[in-house]
Amino acid sequence: MTARGRAALRELAHELLRRERGAVDVGRLCPRCGSAVHGRPYAVVPGGGPQVSLSYATGLVAVAWADGPVGIDVEDAGAPVGGTERAELSRDEALFKADAAVPVHQLDLPDGFVGWVAGVD
Repeated sequence: MTARGRAALRELAHELLRRERGAVDVGRLCPRCGSAVHGRPYAVVPGGGPQVSLSYATGLVAVAWADGPVGIDVEDAGAPVGGTERAELSRDEALFKADAAVPVHQLDLPDGFVGWVAGVD
């Protein structure tokens, strides 16, 4: 995916957070270095914002938000990576992003994609 394509998908995700959650600011912030170029996504919402997770695959963006820990990951379907099925990699990445022991659910995605969301039920 090109940087331009990813930026367009990111803006769609940000617009969804503005429309669905009333976010007045959406961005990313690295907890280690303070960079806005990479890091965990966030949404500023009047009265307190949700925790946010984003993920990208070719031509697809997935957005998850919750009042508690949340993580989402989508991948292009395909051959295993390093002997690990892509669905398992996606599940592990969603849990990693949630950074907590939370329930995890497989996403119902179009053919050609796999994905999981981890967070509160």
